[in-house]
Amino acid sequence: MQREDVARAIIGLMGLLLPYAGAYTIFPLAAVFFLHPGTRLLSGTLGLLLIMRPALSLVDTNLPLYVIAISFVASAFAPLAFRKLETLAGSILYLLITVALGYPLASLIAAGSLSSERILFLAILGGLSGAFLHHASRERDFTVPFGTAMVMWLFSFNYPLPDMYHILLICIFALVLGIGAYWAKAADSDAVLSETIVCLLVILFGGLTWFMLLLAFYLLGGGFTRYGYAHKAKLGIAQSHGGVRGYKNVYSNSLVPLAMAVCFGIYRNEIYSDIFIYAFIASDATAAGDTLASEIGETSRSKPRMITTLKETEPGVDGGVTPLGEAASLAGALIIGLLAMVTGMTGAFGIAVGVIGGLLGTNFDSLLGATLQRRGILSNNGVNLVATGFGALVGAVLWYILQII
Repeated sequence: MQREDVARAIIGLMGLLLPYAGAYTIFPLAAVFFLHPGTRLLSGTLGLLLIMRPALSLVDTNLPLYVIAISFVASAFAPLAFRKLETLAGSILYLLITVALGYPLASLIAAGSLSSERILFLAILGGLSGAFLHHASRERDFTVPFGTAMVMWLFSFNYPLPDMYHILLICIFALVLGIGAYWAKAADSDAVLSETIVCLLVILFGGLTWFMLLLAFYLLGGGFTRYGYAHKAKLGIAQSHGGVRGYKNVYSNSLVPLAMAVCFGIYRNEIYSDIFIYAFIASDATAAGDTLASEIGETSRSKPRMITTLKETEPGVDGGVTPLGEAASLAGALIIGLLAMVTGMTGAFGIAVGVIGGLLGTNFDSLLGATLQRRGILSNNGVNLVATGFGALVGAVLWYILQII
């Protein structure tokens, strides 16, 4: 194990060659690849990134060298954080190591061509995604360097960012919220990292108001998961792990709203940018409405009915709906719509967007559950992702209708 640590440290130190050797750093990486079998996947993956860079340049696509440099740090040095610390503390230390080492290395490579704010943001994003992938993946030596590079590359284009102080403040705010959810046993460590990534991106591209709507969904979901939990556990339909949410639940419900927030940030100066606001509200209302419909509807005294046949079925069966669940869905969607109006995201029409989008999205979720999920084509998380996408589409259509009346 000691020899492997030395080999990994050597690979990490090769990041210092990047400002001067660039893609030629692949040659010392190749030496480690042949001399130490235990780190072949890591050195091979980093070598692949270095080969991709000149290959992509042939089609006028740039994979920035500073992105690869941060990946060197995230995959070679930052994993040391997990040696003697439990998962959440190790993840936070992982983030700190990535930023502390990756930021100056990327700054050296960028050499004034990139703002300090953008380098810091990418280093934070690399640290968060690297910590998540390190814990969630079995093939860490591939997924961590390659995955972090792809995530950072995705956000390496030009867009406005706040100053460094506010970026750090947003990151700390996101982490504190995630840690609070962890201590409240509403989320596991992977979900904390996932929520932090989502929070950081939504606030930077959409604004704090946007995240407040998403936070409302998280709070509603976490709170009502415990509603009637003993009864749901007795029926065998309660959320596993005591209702603690994992990263799959976070991403399946948050990816579509996140995409809408990012699109709004990119196109905020365009005349059609409001379409992303309505799509965001409707997709978030779908997530909130569906969660409340499930958690509250499962405690209904009346038997659920299949949404496709209206025949009675057992509680917890995919595609089953109850009047109580429908009412809960309406309440969740209404809360999101009201928040959109109160926070100034939209006018009173935002309430209609939340209610209509949330109700249609929730029932579309039930329809998918009764068909594709029961046949094993989609998982529950897949259904949530598609349903929130449908909710976003409803919101976009409502925006279009508003434009033509």
